[in-house]
Amino acid sequence: MFTQFFVQPAEHTIKTDAFDIRFLPYSIAGANSHGQLGQGVQVEECVLPREVDLSGCSLESRKIIKITGGAGHTLILDNDGRVYSSGWNNRGQAGFPVNEQSFSFREIERKLKGKYVVDVACGWDSSAAVTVDGTLFLWGSNCFGQLGTDPTTLQWTYEPLEVSLDRKIKRVSMGLRHTVLVTDDHKVLVAGSDNKGQLGLSTKKGELFGKSTVYTFTEVPTLRNIKNVACGQHHTVAITVDDHFYTFGDNKHGQLGLDTDVISKTSFPILLPDVRFDSSVEIDSGWSHMLALTGSRVFSWGRNTYRQLGSASFEDPLSWRITRVEGLPKIEQISAGSEHNVVLTRDGRIFCWGWNEHGNCGTGHTRDVKAPEQLPYSANFTGTLVGSGAGHSFAVINKA
Repeated sequence: MFTQFFVQPAEHTIKTDAFDIRFLPYSIAGANSHGQLGQGVQVEECVLPREVDLSGCSLESRKIIKITGGAGHTLILDNDGRVYSSGWNNRGQAGFPVNEQSFSFREIERKLKGKYVVDVACGWDSSAAVTVDGTLFLWGSNCFGQLGTDPTTLQWTYEPLEVSLDRKIKRVSMGLRHTVLVTDDHKVLVAGSDNKGQLGLSTKKGELFGKSTVYTFTEVPTLRNIKNVACGQHHTVAITVDDHFYTFGDNKHGQLGLDTDVISKTSFPILLPDVRFDSSVEIDSGWSHMLALTGSRVFSWGRNTYRQLGSASFEDPLSWRITRVEGLPKIEQISAGSEHNVVLTRDGRIFCWGWNEHGNCGTGHTRDVKAPEQLPYSANFTGTLVGSGAGHSFAVINKA
């Protein structure tokens, strides 16, 4: 789920083997069949980073603090607390009436107007925003209750829906069809599809939660002291304030960090007893693989069909083991697409690897990238931010 942005002055050109690309505030690579790259047009794919023209909206590249995407739409958050979107809008996930095409970035206003948003997230065809005062807004598809509402009364909405909860929300993550929240008292609330146990609502090991969907936000009873969560296609990973990992949901590919021969799925959150890093951890999830960043090092586990683990081995039976990604310098930020990854180094370089069918790794071709590969842009420019959607990638780049 990626798109790449590069921020550079218009007079500079980045040379590639194919042709010269002039970068304006941003550039992008990957799938663009729904306009998720903000190029103003629909095309099947962009295999090289392209400039993004922001002249039609108030967004300034230097103010961007987060970029994230779903199947075919993208959200951008700036440091003024405003949210911008582009792309697929068949269920209102871009935040505009469904009869409005959205091929360029536009600010989402309506109920978000005047709100200061501090976090955003995307599911397959749904979106979320959390404000500075802990209020949660959700919009897009609700076919599986992922907006915390019974789908028999609300199938979808383009209007951000303010969710009434009894506590403040600090973080939000969305999977394919489920939503997970972290509250200000470090508890976890969940809603949506639970067909693989991804809501973690069982209270005993080996027990399978009885419902396939949950339509109202419900507290996970066994989780305490949680600071962050990351949702995959059918799984969830939660990190405690002291950097312990709890995992639950589908484990077909080892994405829970558990032996697939022992546990294929679990709706009871399981503590990974031998996993605790020596410094603060950031996590991000693809559909069925995980990335973790700690002390400038990147670790991965889960599915490796497209080499998204950064490992040369195609099918490693022990891919559920958390392993360091080799061949990377010191890393500042990570972002996981559905089956590929984009990372930013501490010195401003950008590396990609994994699934590349739509050119989402920005390498100029559509072959899968088997190991971390640096993007070829001039040393005069420095990357400052990366982000991703299902099959597209973004990077923000400034003049060094």
